[in-house]
Amino acid sequence: MAEKPEFDPSTLQGYYAQDFEIDLSWMKKPTQHQFRWRCLENRWQSSHRRVRNGTTLVKAFRSSTPTDVYVSTASWLNPIELPRLRDQEAAYPILLDHLVVFDIDVPPFCIASMEMARKSAVRLYEWMKDKEDYAFSHVAFSGSKGFHLFYQDLAREKFQIPDPKEREQTVRFERKKLLDLVTSAGHTVDTKITADTRRIIRLPGTVHGKTGWKCSIVDIETMYKPFKKWYKSLERHSNAVEMPRKPGKSSTVHAKPNEKEATLNTQVESLSIEVSTHVAGTKNRSALICWLPHSWGEPQQAVLRALDSIDVFGFGATAFWTDGLRTLMVVPRAIPREQLIKITRKLKMNTLHRELKEREHSWVRISGKFSEENDWERELIPINVLGKKYNSTCAWPWSRSHLELCRRMGLSIGALEGESSGNEEPSIRIALRS
Repeated sequence: MAEKPEFDPSTLQGYYAQDFEIDLSWMKKPTQHQFRWRCLENRWQSSHRRVRNGTTLVKAFRSSTPTDVYVSTASWLNPIELPRLRDQEAAYPILLDHLVVFDIDVPPFCIASMEMARKSAVRLYEWMKDKEDYAFSHVAFSGSKGFHLFYQDLAREKFQIPDPKEREQTVRFERKKLLDLVTSAGHTVDTKITADTRRIIRLPGTVHGKTGWKCSIVDIETMYKPFKKWYKSLERHSNAVEMPRKPGKSSTVHAKPNEKEATLNTQVESLSIEVSTHVAGTKNRSALICWLPHSWGEPQQAVLRALDSIDVFGFGATAFWTDGLRTLMVVPRAIPREQLIKITRKLKMNTLHRELKEREHSWVRISGKFSEENDWERELIPINVLGKKYNSTCAWPWSRSHLELCRRMGLSIGALEGESSGNEEPSIRIALRS
């Protein structure tokens, strides 16, 4: 069966009828949460009244057709018309509780990616077992590219701080500490979700507007089984897209001989953004930028192995991103090219090693790929900056251009120790490749 190219959100008109049930029993007090949704005409709307249960929420949808429905990870004394963090005029809201939520995304939408996400979720669940201050609540399939793990915070002291602003800042600080521990242990999670007390997360029981699959709570026992054995039991809209087995294709099509021949002669072109390893403004220095070898394993395993290289060579702060299948590593140091050639040989980074020998520098992809057929595929997700403890002992100066690159890509290196080299503007180009 051919894959349906795209879910049509207009088919959601009337989907959330009055007798539609959304189970909110996993929430302690739904009335303390903010509910927001994206409408069919692509505008955002918030519930103007407290939501007691799923029936109340469905009634709030009456004047609009929601394509994507979200709920706040925090509980508030008054969740209606919640002011933004930068709003200095409104009274500061009173935070009552905050769920700890880890978002694990492995694009693109396919069975192979979801199996990787499932394994990552189980590893994180196992790792969190000995964290006594956090009680596991549930795990939810997002409806698209991954899973959300929810935890209750059992340490209540911070929620008793009298000053509302100090209370929220303390919660954010503690969440950031936990997030740093999680990412330092090699777990690949969205670093924007966990520590943000104003964050909203997709609501279980509602449809994902791009795939038509429901965001669904999954038994933790089921999560220990291969995704391919149970994904068909997940709920979805009748017009939902089919989930492909692997990236790029939804099914195997047996072509006739002449069709096979035509396929072999057809090249698909894609656009992507690339950056040069060369440190702009220097003669022969380069940064170490590389997609970690396939042999290093899936993103989580690849990062753990990369940590060993940081230890051996003392790189210092090193930034990591993933496209769900592979891991991008950036060491923003101005390393003499001859030394970098030896390092890449020892690390068996064969492609980068060969290009540095032949061309003096390398162009490395730092974005997803764009094609007319599939739009953007495999967009990069920031993982973390690791290895900071080696900053003071690293012998090479920082590369200004690659520090700026990391910042633009969402991973600022932070406070710097030591000298910097080269110009600040990175060498970036848009490349068309087959």
